[in-house]
Amino acid sequence: MENNHQDYVDQPVPAGSRRPWWEITFVTSGFCLAVSGMFAGAALSLGMPLRDVIITILIGNLILTLYGGLMGSIGAKTGVSTSMLATKTFGKLGATVISLIWAITLIGWFSVQAGFFGQTIAAMLPGGGFITSAPIAAAWGGTLMILTAFLGYKGIRMLSNVAIPLLLLLSVFGVYLAVGESGGWSNLTAEITEPISIIEGIVILVGTFAVGAVVQPDIARYARSSKDSWLAMIIAMMIANGFIVFAGAATSLAMGTGDLPAAMLQLGLGVPGILILLAAQWTSNDSNLYSASLPLTNIFKIKRSTVVVIVGIVGTILGAAGIANYFVGFLSTLGVFIPPIAGVIIADYFVLNKADYDFKKQLAVPALKWQAIAAWAFGIAGGVFVSVGIPSLNSLVLAFVLHFVLTKLFSKSPIPVNSVNIQETK
Repeated sequence: MENNHQDYVDQPVPAGSRRPWWEITFVTSGFCLAVSGMFAGAALSLGMPLRDVIITILIGNLILTLYGGLMGSIGAKTGVSTSMLATKTFGKLGATVISLIWAITLIGWFSVQAGFFGQTIAAMLPGGGFITSAPIAAAWGGTLMILTAFLGYKGIRMLSNVAIPLLLLLSVFGVYLAVGESGGWSNLTAEITEPISIIEGIVILVGTFAVGAVVQPDIARYARSSKDSWLAMIIAMMIANGFIVFAGAATSLAMGTGDLPAAMLQLGLGVPGILILLAAQWTSNDSNLYSASLPLTNIFKIKRSTVVVIVGIVGTILGAAGIANYFVGFLSTLGVFIPPIAGVIIADYFVLNKADYDFKKQLAVPALKWQAIAAWAFGIAGGVFVSVGIPSLNSLVLAFVLHFVLTKLFSKSPIPVNSVNIQETK
């Protein structure tokens, strides 16, 4: 499993392979920046005044920063992926079930985003012929995303180092032109026909990256310190992602569309618009595929690059055919299952184990930790059935509290299953 060893799928990332904070920031930014964030901003701008949009962006991204930052700091301290952390927290069997759920969710969103990429290219370049038709554009777009995910963290890092600064610079330029075209910031108003409350807006915003925040250890395990991983998350979510969502809101009010690339096309800036679309979708969707490949590699014991190619091709075909769009409701439902995973892992690592997970030595863990599974299940129920507050945050907090309580009450009564070893691969 040489390829897996090179990408540290089943062992901690050594100190010599850790990367500087600014590279971790670019990769984290690439993961969270997507055209879907622009459309989320546009949806907010149609349901609330711009002042409330800004408040919603700040609160929503703060929530994602807090629990994504906590997860990332665990990854930086331990040097391992989210799926390996889940094995320690939930047990081998529990982690397998949970890892499959988030892998399916990430692959599903990879398919949807590949299809969306093709549709957007076709809309922006209607006269481009065969190469810009929606299915073909989805196919070559998906292939690009598979390429960097195939190369692993190194490929994603190299792309992000170039694409993210370009994306942000072009986005600032596009917003500046769009606002200027509308006559200035004072004209950024629209008639609100279907009001959205700030709480409802926060739910929309958190939902755009709820899964991504949970799997932050997949990126942050390459950070040199937890401080670096926190810095990366704060900059990526509060500044980079916050601006992209705001850009969607501002261009929606200024140009009548939250699609910044389309707005730039209206302004006669087709090439910059296409570059924004390409950079945003490529840097986000290759990370979806990469994070999906890590647990599947550990579960099926095959090369990570092989997993990427297989699921990437299947996902691209589904996206190009438009089939993935029928699964959006299903994927959104699965998304409710993900945030409480973070609640359980955060409680287990920081509170119950006092920040002491050592993956450099052999660890014996139960095949199933029922307290963690129960806390996760009740966290899901809280997210679904508690109508007050923010569902994803409700589920996370409830899972955190229940895992702590159940473990303290029943720590002497584990399920009678055989233990398995987690051991560093030499």
